[in-house]
Parts: sequence; structure tokens; C-alpha cells
Amino acid sequence: MNRQTRAEEVNDLFERALPVIHSTLEGYYPLSQREARDAEHDLFVWFHRYARRIGNAQTPVHSMRLSLLLAACQYGRSLQLWKQEGTAPDESLARALEREPRDLASELVARLDRES
Repeated sequence: MNRQTRAEEVNDLFERALPVIHSTLEGYYPLSQREARDAEHDLFVWFHRYARRIGNAQTPVHSMRLSLLLAACQYGRSLQLWKQEGTAPDESLARALEREPRDLASELVARLDRES
């Protein structure tokens, strides 16, 4: 039996989630391609560390989907709030910024599950 290592499981989940993460960062929180790529790299590093934390080390990787997508939403939202400081965002961005990241992340988990 060919059993994956924890790091391979984390990589696999991240790779499956990457299209959803990318479309979220460029669609809901319209980041530039470079900002989205930088965010994706940061999220990849963070997710590996998160999966190794004491308390998470025994948690099945599959169950960490919400945490990963929530981190992506919080990242995109925080970056846009910083970029928009002092200016009014356009209507679609304003709607995205008004939403709770957890609510959007929950919807994204359902989307990821449908696409997997």
C-alpha cells in the first residue's frame, strides 16, 4: 500500500484548492496577478506550518479545507482594506469587503467539494 506522507497530503489539498483560491483572490478581492501569486505562495507556506502545529498534527488534512480557504479570504480582504484605506471601493469590492470571510470560505468549501 502506497501511503502519502502528511506533507504530500497537504500539497495535494493545496493543489486541489488552488483554482478556488486563485479565483477568489482575483474575483472577489480583485488582486493583481502578482498580488494573487504572492498571496498563494504565502498561503502555501502558512498552510504547511498550520498542518504541522501541535493540535493540528493529528487532524485529517481533508478537514482543514475551511481553514485554508478562510485564510485565503482573510488575506484578500485584509490586503484590499489596506489598499482601499481612505478611498471608496467600487460596488462589487465593497460587497465582498462587507461579507464575513468565514461565510465566503464556507461557500468556497462547498464549491471545492463539488469540483473535487
